[in-house]
Amino acid sequence: MIVKMEPDELITFRVQYLVDSDPLSACTAFPIPVRAPTYAFATTMPLANQLGTILRLLNAPQSIDDAAIQVYKDGDYGAYLDLESSLAEQSEEIEGLNVSRKNSLVVRTQLNVRVHAIIEKLLSAEGSDLRRALFSLKQVFQEDKDLVHAFVALGGLNCLVRVGNCADQNYQNYILRALGQVMLYVDGMNGVMKHEPTMQWLYSLIASNYRSVVKTALKLLLVFVEYAESNCYVLVSAIHAVDASQGTLPWSNIMRLLKDYDNADAELVIYATSLINKTLAGLNDQDSFYDESDLLEQQGMETVIQRYMSKPGTDLDLLDQLQLYEAVLKFEDGESDGQRLPQNSMRKTQRYRPGTNTTERRKSRRHSTDNSPAPLTKVLPTTVLRMTPTQATVDEDSSGSTNSTEFSGGLFNEKKPRDGAGVTPGLRRRRERAERHKSFLKEQQEAAANGIFAALEQREGLDMDSEDKQLLLQLKRDHTVKDLTQKLSNLPMSPTQDPGNRALVGDMSGLISKAKEGLAKSKSKGEISRSSSVDQELKKSEPKKSENELHWEELVRNMTRPLNLCDLDFTDLRDDDEKDVLAPRSLGAGIPPPPPPLGGAIAPPPMMPPSLAPPPMYGYGGSLTNSVNSLNGSINGELVNGNNTIKKNKKTVKLFWKEVREDMIPQVVGKTIWDELPDANVDTQKLEHLFESRAKDLMTKKQQELNKSKEIIVLDHKRSNAINIAITKLPPPRAIKTAILKMDATVVTREGIDKLLNMLPTDEERGKIQEAQLSNPELPLGSAEQFLLTLASISELEARLKLWAFRLDFDNSEKEIAEPLMDLKQGIEILRQNRTFRSILSTLLSVGIFLNGAPVKGFQIEYLAKVPEVKDTVHKHSLLHHLCHMVMESSSDTSDLYSEIGPITRASKADFTDLAHNLNQLEAECKACWDRLKLIAKHDCPQPLKQKLVDFLADCAERIIILQIVHRRVMNRYRKFLLWLGMPQHSVAESRPNEFSRTLSEFALEYRTTRERVLQQLEKKANHRERNKTRGKLIIDMAKFKTKDDVADDELKKLLDTSSADQADGTLTWRRRRAEQLRSPIARQSEEQFTDGDDEILESLVKTATKAPGTRTTPRERKRTRHADRKSLRRTLKNGLTEEEKQHVAALIQTY
Repeated sequence: MIVKMEPDELITFRVQYLVDSDPLSACTAFPIPVRAPTYAFATTMPLANQLGTILRLLNAPQSIDDAAIQVYKDGDYGAYLDLESSLAEQSEEIEGLNVSRKNSLVVRTQLNVRVHAIIEKLLSAEGSDLRRALFSLKQVFQEDKDLVHAFVALGGLNCLVRVGNCADQNYQNYILRALGQVMLYVDGMNGVMKHEPTMQWLYSLIASNYRSVVKTALKLLLVFVEYAESNCYVLVSAIHAVDASQGTLPWSNIMRLLKDYDNADAELVIYATSLINKTLAGLNDQDSFYDESDLLEQQGMETVIQRYMSKPGTDLDLLDQLQLYEAVLKFEDGESDGQRLPQNSMRKTQRYRPGTNTTERRKSRRHSTDNSPAPLTKVLPTTVLRMTPTQATVDEDSSGSTNSTEFSGGLFNEKKPRDGAGVTPGLRRRRERAERHKSFLKEQQEAAANGIFAALEQREGLDMDSEDKQLLLQLKRDHTVKDLTQKLSNLPMSPTQDPGNRALVGDMSGLISKAKEGLAKSKSKGEISRSSSVDQELKKSEPKKSENELHWEELVRNMTRPLNLCDLDFTDLRDDDEKDVLAPRSLGAGIPPPPPPLGGAIAPPPMMPPSLAPPPMYGYGGSLTNSVNSLNGSINGELVNGNNTIKKNKKTVKLFWKEVREDMIPQVVGKTIWDELPDANVDTQKLEHLFESRAKDLMTKKQQELNKSKEIIVLDHKRSNAINIAITKLPPPRAIKTAILKMDATVVTREGIDKLLNMLPTDEERGKIQEAQLSNPELPLGSAEQFLLTLASISELEARLKLWAFRLDFDNSEKEIAEPLMDLKQGIEILRQNRTFRSILSTLLSVGIFLNGAPVKGFQIEYLAKVPEVKDTVHKHSLLHHLCHMVMESSSDTSDLYSEIGPITRASKADFTDLAHNLNQLEAECKACWDRLKLIAKHDCPQPLKQKLVDFLADCAERIIILQIVHRRVMNRYRKFLLWLGMPQHSVAESRPNEFSRTLSEFALEYRTTRERVLQQLEKKANHRERNKTRGKLIIDMAKFKTKDDVADDELKKLLDTSSADQADGTLTWRRRRAEQLRSPIARQSEEQFTDGDDEILESLVKTATKAPGTRTTPRERKRTRHADRKSLRRTLKNGLTEEEKQHVAALIQTY
């Protein structure tokens, strides 16, 4: 039953609160105050907007960001209400809440916040505080069933394993009690199934020296493997992982327990053997079964079984488990000698082997030994269940109905009127008016375009009938009969054309003859001369294309380059995408358009050709009646008196949309999306109730204008204007909240985050807005106030925005730090190896020594900035000019230097002082984001997003540490480089990398410019010398040059001629059905006293796992092994090797 509420209705409930911010401390189990006050909830307002008032009414200790509302009904805590929704949207949750005075809505701390409080306390507490917390954890899970799911989902199992690994046996017992309580819940068990570290920890506890720890761990493992067969593989994987880390064989912990004969505890041995049998029984493929059983046999399982079975006074339950192991092993090897498995076996048939040959297959390790335990016939129960294969047949009946839509061909028939059945007169009139208006606009456009021909016709005053005038005007529009003939000849002609199309072509041929007659008449009266003059005027008006335009058009025609831009691939755009669906098209089959009106009169709409039918009313879906019928089938409506109205009991709100009309859709489009939509079933009663048109909601236009000025304004004018201006650059407020919670950068940009940070609502503003809204619920909030209220409903808004901003900025910040460091490092390496740099320094040093007249070891690099300023006294050339000449003459393989030290140039543009500061700021911001994430995680933070943020911050911390290491090492390398250049130590400490790099970069740029100028001068001189060789010479004097050219050509030809002469296969996992009911334990009574009902449940599950009879009655086989003849290790050793295998082994030995 759904409680129907009026839109403005107030509903009153009792409200209380719980002191549960610290779930592990003593708190009240019942809500307070005892005499609960009442609060009138607005049914259509989100609960988050009313939560602040409720907290003040109750004086509750919860903060508004940490609070949640839970239903308390009939002495039990129910569902948590969604604070983002209203009570009207959650009416099912509060149904019957006012029946009893003891029922109420309880304000309590959110689940996520409580779980984080538990985890934080377990990880930080020590001594007695930790003991009390662990002791009370089981009771906390018992009292709050919702807490288990949240605890498992938010990493609580990791916390328990972490604490359990470092705790003593008393604390481990408390943790096992709590873990047992968690595993009793389905949510908890599902979480444990997905958390292998828990299984690894439980298995490792089997090696504990404390009996109670080992016993509880074995119990929980038995319950785990009994729950689902897939859990057996989880346990096997955990066993292998633990033993591999310890460097021992798998199952070593359990085998160590079984081999402790002197101190063996019968109950622990029974649990251990039961765990082995249950785990092996859950392995549904033969390879897995043999792999695990062989590991057990390799560690002496056979000896263990013989020892216990030969020992007098052995517990009968233990004998049953040992005999079960032996029976299953023999049965799997196919050597049970007709014996049946005992009744308490979980698997009574061989595991699945899809092969037909069952004689050649893998068998167990023990298959080859003769000293197997005594036959089982003496110990097996006398009552044996005969196993006969049963075959379950499932008859599946499938029935379906196909609904076909019949197309109404009548709409395409010219004899049928345009208005189909079911079209109202009003709709028909509206369509006729639309067609007339459309035709009028079209005629006006044609008249404007062809006015020149109309004026020409009026001046001549030809004595022609209307049909000839129309033909002549059309002829003038097409210029010549030849053009018209070509257009008609280009019509598609196929043998499959219908008679209607042939009739059209015939009519058009008659039209040509009439046009020729009109042309002959016009020639006699000088019409052609005037028409040609008009054509010449039109040709003159066309602009002449320039050479560039013609060249561009040629490039467009010859373009064959693939459609790839940057890294974007547009090759899927084909030639058919060139067609413009909005381009004008001719009327059906090439019929010329009607002539413009003469004398400025408005012509009637053109008549449709007889062979063309009007477009269908509802296109591909049939007639309007069919569409309405389909509508009736989907919403169970009824037509009233054959009209296009649906019968309703109430007047509903109307949707003022624009209708998609069939006559407005071009025929080239074909089907539209509306023709392809599937049928949708809607609940008409619900729609009628939700959208009922209420008289009190109807307001006149004047009333609406008056109410626009009535809205709740709380903020001051300056603040309100600033918010309203910022809102225009942001997405809608209803989308911003979801985007912030999900940190969706596609909705809110980085600039938007800055705007939101500048508009954070204060607690005072939020309180004023909520109070004003509750005082005047009938008035809407102002846009700025509504926006701030939306932002205030987001928990830890500032922390979310700053963390989000850090997440978006980190990559750029890292790049801004890392790139200059890389440039500086590469620049140092380049300068160390650069030949040109060494040549310049060497030449400049030699020049300086000579000019100064005193030998020196070297000079400071900073002097390179002054080299261009020193000039000679003769030509006034700079020292750099002469330096370039000298370097090029002494070392011809040098470069311009500037093109080789690009990293130094880039490093000169970065401020390394700011870089170090930004790196420190990045570290501080990352640490602050850890605290912000803790605040956010206490609230409703989706687990995937939380995990992403945790991984992101962990990755950021590592990357920042790497940045710090790189920065430190690069700066040290830079200082070593300066010392290598001969800079004094005190100058090295004061030197800045960007200033040093700028000095080198500017000198290199000056050197390149000067070098290019020198090269140009040398080239000009060489050209001048060559020119002087022929200047003023006669032709006869050029023979020697010709001879040289000919020789050079011959050598080149010879040179050119010489160079030209030289996958894992698998099978589908077979799944067993779990028992539908709990297996009843055997009559053996346990001496242990139960502390509460949950412990008793756990004990009954353990008894079920160890002593319950099997329920499987159908045969089941394991998947066949990879080796067809594989048996268990025991059987293999017993049978030995065949002659062929012995020869093969001997051959292998000889190869060594």
